[in-house]
Amino acid sequence: MAHALYVHVPFCPGRCAYCGFYSGEPLERLADFPALVAAEAGLRGFPSPGPLTSVYLGGGTPSLLGPNGVAQVLEAARGAWGVTQAAEVTVETNPAAGAELRALRGVGVTRLSVGVQALDDHVLAALGRPHGAAQARRTLEEAARAGFAGVSADLLYGLPGLPPQALGAWARELAGRGVCHVSAYSLELHPGTPLGEAVAAGRARPCGVDEEEAQWEALLEALTAQGFEAYEVSNFARPGARSRHNQAYWDGSPYVGLGPGAHGYDPDAGPWGTRWWNAPGLAAYGERLTAGELPPGGREELGREEALLEVLFLAFRRTAPLEPRDLAARFGLSATRWTRALADLETQGLLARGEGASWTPTACALRRADGLALWARELLLAPEDACSTSPTPA
Repeated sequence: MAHALYVHVPFCPGRCAYCGFYSGEPLERLADFPALVAAEAGLRGFPSPGPLTSVYLGGGTPSLLGPNGVAQVLEAARGAWGVTQAAEVTVETNPAAGAELRALRGVGVTRLSVGVQALDDHVLAALGRPHGAAQARRTLEEAARAGFAGVSADLLYGLPGLPPQALGAWARELAGRGVCHVSAYSLELHPGTPLGEAVAAGRARPCGVDEEEAQWEALLEALTAQGFEAYEVSNFARPGARSRHNQAYWDGSPYVGLGPGAHGYDPDAGPWGTRWWNAPGLAAYGERLTAGELPPGGREELGREEALLEVLFLAFRRTAPLEPRDLAARFGLSATRWTRALADLETQGLLARGEGASWTPTACALRRADGLALWARELLLAPEDACSTSPTPA
């Protein structure tokens, strides 16, 4: 089982037009941040014994910490929990200079997640990104020269008016530049962001459902042709290059979060697991830690129905096999009913039968994970004498 650490670094050099993440803390507080994270690490317990197998610095723009700041955070993790020699250590970065990337590699970072988002200057400007396409291309080249075998690139789709073939071309170019992993996220419109306000005021239009679907399918087709596997609806990887950190979230492994706004999960606390989080806000975070106390936040013990929905949602988003007996045993459900439901989905082209009594979601199912999970939970929790032929999502 994985043991993962996520560190939320809420600093950015500027705010993108679409960004709804907590990331706007004053840059003058950046120098103090590693020490605060180290203080929290010293106070946090970890939900399961054993050293960390994954450390992920996200945000925000965690590369702003620089090599020394990243090294401080990694040293705090080693002191609090230990980090395995083969651990995956990932840092998110906007396109950056080669010397900085080499220095990150030197302090123990093994994987970069580069915020490319698009390979077109006009699109990047409309998104408010702090870089151009040429800088993104240079960063990918310099990451390879710095010795990073694991380079992941973020792309956005769901961009109104963008031809699907443009997404396919970007994906092929990324593959040709040595990227081993692509995370493709649908553009979300958040209230209060410049792009969200423009759409609300009618100055810009949102992407249509069919338009977004066509863009995602173009990405899928292009990356599959380049030897990538679509192992989750938003994630594509060459064989052996899947994100171990993301998979820790998806398979129910324990993880701990450090930094304001970070979340953690303990699968063994309570009958169905417990989730906890730090509240956003660097000032209160620092004040509590300086006083020797854990930062403000919250805690939630999951119920059976909530835990089941989460498991189903994550199952339909991934191309990992669904095992009816395992799920039935965990939640005290009817394996026969679950097997019958999966067989129904197979006939609709949403699942493909694997070895033994297992099924794997198809690409069509990945894009419909929410509806499939809600339908499956309702079916599985219904009384045994209830009709089991509820209509499945289109």
